[in-house]
Amino acid sequence: MTWDELVRAAGDIDWVTYVASSGPDGRPHVAPVSPGFTEGTIWFGSRSSSRKVRNLRGNPNITFHWPVTPGSGPGELFARGVATLHDSEAARRRLWEDGVLGYDPIPFFRSPDNPDLVFVETAVSYASLLGPGFIRDIWRPGS
Repeated sequence: MTWDELVRAAGDIDWVTYVASSGPDGRPHVAPVSPGFTEGTIWFGSRSSSRKVRNLRGNPNITFHWPVTPGSGPGELFARGVATLHDSEAARRRLWEDGVLGYDPIPFFRSPDNPDLVFVETAVSYASLLGPGFIRDIWRPGS
């Protein structure tokens, strides 16, 4: 599977996905996000006060899941990687203007000057699409 095929599959399944992070006590936490994509990277915006961001500050490992629903796309997609948080004023403005989120962030965050806004960049280390007949396509960096 190529990166473009992965992005297309994610879009065909849903524009919302779920991310899993782990709290300091090791307990999992799952939350919905709307991702954006650049080569090898999944982006989403969040609030610094959110549980997922607090979790990622302590443990940057993250997993994404686009669940399969009848008629929603080519299968069930998973991706995992390591998150980097971008919350400086300069980073918020640059990433806002670069449009890495793939949607209009104004209704959610008002402006890049919102001090509670955090851009989460995930360097994807592995992704798989489980399609019809339980055939699995894999993506890894450099593949």
